[in-house]
Amino acid sequence: MNQVIARARTNTAANSVHQAVVTTKYTKSPDMSGWLKVQLESSGQMAFLPEFVKVSVIKEGSRTHFIILEGEYKRETASLKSENAAKCLVAATRGSGAKLVAKMKGRERLYSKPRNDTHNQLVGTLSFNGQTSMISLDSDVKFWETAPGPGFHTWKQSKPLPKGTYKILAPQHAHNPDSTEFYVTYPGGNPDLKYHTVWFPIEYAATANSNFVHVGNLSEGCVTIYDLTKWNDVYRYLISNRSDKEGKYVGIVTIE
Repeated sequence: MNQVIARARTNTAANSVHQAVVTTKYTKSPDMSGWLKVQLESSGQMAFLPEFVKVSVIKEGSRTHFIILEGEYKRETASLKSENAAKCLVAATRGSGAKLVAKMKGRERLYSKPRNDTHNQLVGTLSFNGQTSMISLDSDVKFWETAPGPGFHTWKQSKPLPKGTYKILAPQHAHNPDSTEFYVTYPGGNPDLKYHTVWFPIEYAATANSNFVHVGNLSEGCVTIYDLTKWNDVYRYLISNRSDKEGKYVGIVTIE
């Protein structure tokens, strides 16, 4: 999509104007991490954007300059080397909102080979985009609370989210790879697992949005994709959707 954003004088002819046209593109990761590294013009610092973030390309040369239209860096101008921009700023069509349905089944003690441990999992089935996956909604574990609010920096007992429908936020930051990388490399893992540092926050004020849709065999109350072979499809479905004009949300999850 192209749009006129300004009219500017470009020569000495009286009343001569030139329409400055920008091109709308969407971010694409150059690898299977799910993140695109860009340089912010205001600070010169590097930032990482998730995929399918809307941007407006405003200048092309040895570097391609663009305005970020959504997310944490909204309204910031950033740039990429033009050879990278050709691959990582692309035309795309986003869906109008992903819909996940998580149905609880019950508690079951399950052994995870890549983790080499056993937990009392609240197992369930996730329905998404015409597919299903085994999930865990809670692993009955103690965890160190890092989310702001009551119990901050104390040990807490995990518990599942209450039944209901929740909005899923677009990801903002890469999660610590130490939490998931071994699902790729360890025995019993999935060597084809990708995008494992991309966690999608679930909007829930009571936990300061610290529950996520993510991959793994351990859930601290998250909607955790236990079947490691299904995460790539869940990720692609979620990341390619936005349910609001601001690009804040990718969709909803209903827990039954």
